[in-house]
Amino acid sequence: MVIAWRVRRSPCRLGGRGCFSLNLHLHDLGLVLRVQQPFVSRDRVLAMREVRRRLLAHGLLAAEPVRWHDRELLTCRGRWAELETFVPHAKPEATWESYRWMYRAMGELHRGLRDVNATLPRPVVATYAPPSSLRRWLAVTESAVAHDPGAAEVTAALRRMLAKLRAQWVPAPALPGQVVHGDVRLGNVGLTPHGESVYLDFGFAAHRPRVHDLAYSLAWVILRPDSSGSAATFDWSVLPELLGEYEEGARTRLTPLERRALGPYVATVPMYHAALAGYDADPAASVHRRAGFLRIASWLLDNPDAART
Repeated sequence: MVIAWRVRRSPCRLGGRGCFSLNLHLHDLGLVLRVQQPFVSRDRVLAMREVRRRLLAHGLLAAEPVRWHDRELLTCRGRWAELETFVPHAKPEATWESYRWMYRAMGELHRGLRDVNATLPRPVVATYAPPSSLRRWLAVTESAVAHDPGAAEVTAALRRMLAKLRAQWVPAPALPGQVVHGDVRLGNVGLTPHGESVYLDFGFAAHRPRVHDLAYSLAWVILRPDSSGSAATFDWSVLPELLGEYEEGARTRLTPLERRALGPYVATVPMYHAALAGYDADPAASVHRRAGFLRIASWLLDNPDAART
């Protein structure tokens, strides 16, 4: 079976050898061919297609899964591939109004995901890690960068942060949990030409504490797109606006324990990326690149009341 598209590439033979591991826009058909990473299982792909169908049934906009004749999935050089509708959209500019809109859209998404089955297979690669996982990964990274004094200094600081994180951590079972997106950022929530919110890239979706989605997004809001932001200069007085937008969209209130957990859960985001550096091709360089982001975690752990509203 061959699907051709109007770009300067040869046709991709699904199930054969001439495939590309990227998303191909089949504009004439209004479709996207999404070829998954080799570690993504069939059950995971099928479950995520069902999640998108559930969102569409709730009136939310996402790429609609499309069957090819009688086949739900296709194969491409040993990888699972799927067809979905192409939804024209744009990435909003990084403004405060955009972030407020994004948090409301996140709340609406959580409302749509609230009754999705919690047995959704977890992704092999995730954006969430409790202190126990960070401690395990950090040991690998410390060993990998021991030859670099600067990187070793950063990992030593990360080790001290981890002790503070454990003292402030709120375990997942104590928090309201549901299926969450896992990577809500401008771009993964896009705007259609008609001003509708469209939800994209569910690769990290999993059953987590719902505050994880809020915290993960907030870490990138603080950092800013040009990586110039810091927790020390962030205007924490506006945080209630973001959380209020989320609650309006979700039609539910955050619990006091979720509000207490927000700060340490934000801190885990840069800590996660730094702790995993030992698995990169150049661990020392990766640690150095993440040093600025880590300062957000350090400040939050030293100022735990800042994110409590």
